[in-house]
Amino acid sequence: MTIELDPYGFPRTSGIFETIKTVEGKPIALARHMRRAISSALELGITLPDEESIREQLSLILNTEPFAVGRLRLCFAENLFHLSHNEYEELTTPSNLNFYSETVTGLIHKKFPYDDRFAMLKSARDEGFDDCILFNAKNEITETAVSNLVLRIDGVWVTPPITAGVLPGIVRAVAIEECAVNVRPIHISEVPEIKSGFLVSSLRIAQPIAVIGDMKLEIDESSRELEALIRAHLQPVSVG
Repeated sequence: MTIELDPYGFPRTSGIFETIKTVEGKPIALARHMRRAISSALELGITLPDEESIREQLSLILNTEPFAVGRLRLCFAENLFHLSHNEYEELTTPSNLNFYSETVTGLIHKKFPYDDRFAMLKSARDEGFDDCILFNAKNEITETAVSNLVLRIDGVWVTPPITAGVLPGIVRAVAIEECAVNVRPIHISEVPEIKSGFLVSSLRIAQPIAVIGDMKLEIDESSRELEALIRAHLQPVSVG
């Protein structure tokens, strides 16, 4: 069956998706991604294929479309399962962020179409930045258009809570559970107190932030230690 895709590579319907980084054909944190997909599917009433079928198709696409580093995308909708695997170019430079001008309601599930998030990303890039920081109605920092945030304030690494309107990211969960990152609300008034930060996502893993608006952040020993710790807990594993 031929599936019609939108310009971003998503099926032209609505559903949930997982994006997973692969290294030499091995996905990173596949089990965590599948647990999130199963949870979202249950809440949204989407029936997923059985585990054996998913693993068979994963093995097939990873073996027939090999890349040193890849972006694996799994899309699920009712009566639809679409897989793609493309080469992914590692991000080797820190990110520059600005602020999105409108209040944004956070995503509970990782859903497509994803056009609104890509539009936010384009808006930031049109202004010479890589991504944009979002705020909720309480003027609390939530996330960026496509990543979670980990920030160092008063010497402590923190990330906003899910209740602020944050997608429950896979790398965010690892940073909290394994790397001693604290969870608490971060108000807009605290922005001048941010000393260092990371964009964390399944593809970036932990990308240092160099600039927020016109404010330069530090990339120091504490940053390098946290980045190394997060990456150490996210090693690729075989599908089989």
